[in-house]
Amino acid sequence: MPRSQEDWKELAWSKGCARKTPLDCRKGEGFVKVAAVKLPDLLEFSSNKNMSLKECKRACLKNCSDVRNGGSGCLMWFGDLIDIRDQSVKGSDQDLYMRLSASEISK
Repeated sequence: MPRSQEDWKELAWSKGCARKTPLDCRKGEGFVKVAAVKLPDLLEFSSNKNMSLKECKRACLKNCSDVRNGGSGCLMWFGDLIDIRDQSVKGSDQDLYMRLSASEISK
């Protein structure tokens, strides 16, 4: 959801979005695929080019103590996702799997 609803209405998106429901490893979490996007800026991330998608998911879900710090290849963001854009043009194959609380996935 927008961090500032007033700014969002005026098409000023610089404050970005915030989670509706905080992550809570005890209640379960999962991922939602956001297809064909420009990937976020690389401010706080970890990269492993040899991981499968399944291994990447497992590594991401292991990071429960502090979510903010803590295909082929795995790139995980730990801070805010900055500068994501729809890139649904022919040949765009970058997908982002966004980690959400279980209650948000079932909606």
